[in-house]
Amino acid sequence: MEKITNKEIIDVVKFSDDKLVFVQKNPLSDSMQSKIDYYIINFAKGEKEVVTKKAYLLKKFGAAYEKITEKISDYIQCRAMILSDKTVFVVFPNGQAGLFDSNGELLWIKELTYNDKPVCSLAEDEDSFWCVCRDENCVMKYNAENFAVDIRIGSKDASTFSQPHFVSADENYVYVCCNGNKVRKIDKSTLIVSDVEESYPDLERYYKFKGYSIICCADGLYFDE
Repeated sequence: MEKITNKEIIDVVKFSDDKLVFVQKNPLSDSMQSKIDYYIINFAKGEKEVVTKKAYLLKKFGAAYEKITEKISDYIQCRAMILSDKTVFVVFPNGQAGLFDSNGELLWIKELTYNDKPVCSLAEDEDSFWCVCRDENCVMKYNAENFAVDIRIGSKDASTFSQPHFVSADENYVYVCCNGNKVRKIDKSTLIVSDVEESYPDLERYYKFKGYSIICCADGLYFDE
């Protein structure tokens, strides 16, 4: 496992088939504030380069990013998905969700809940998306057309997922970060749940991209083949 940076990574967004954007938080030594930096890593070339904030926001929210980010107080911590009709769906860590039209106007805002518990995180899956409900120990797949739950895996009294707090996806699997620094994966074709073999101390987020495991921990960012 290779450590890429010892800085806190607060967002990861796919930029292209070979590139990811990493948003890095750099504490300023002379104050309690932090500086935000944006980087692209090209997996085909193994190169890292600085990218503009504009490029990051355009990729995350689409062409109407300026109007959308005017209405969002924390555009980095939220997860976003550009739908097929160019509307933009966002989910915040507290379970609040919103939908913006293609011009960046807010269509609606509501709470995503299951059994009155907040639902958060977001992993895009074609015309659907996956979220987690930490308090109910479950992972849910939503239809992106009507925002109804199509599939739910796990329950409050089941051991399938223990306090899941983050979800991501690639072509074949949905990856779920759980309590105890564990990552579980859901096979999209069979819905069978299994473990990612490795565990990572102080795990915050986990992604799979171009054959690499991308691990965001409290002490920085790691890659693992």
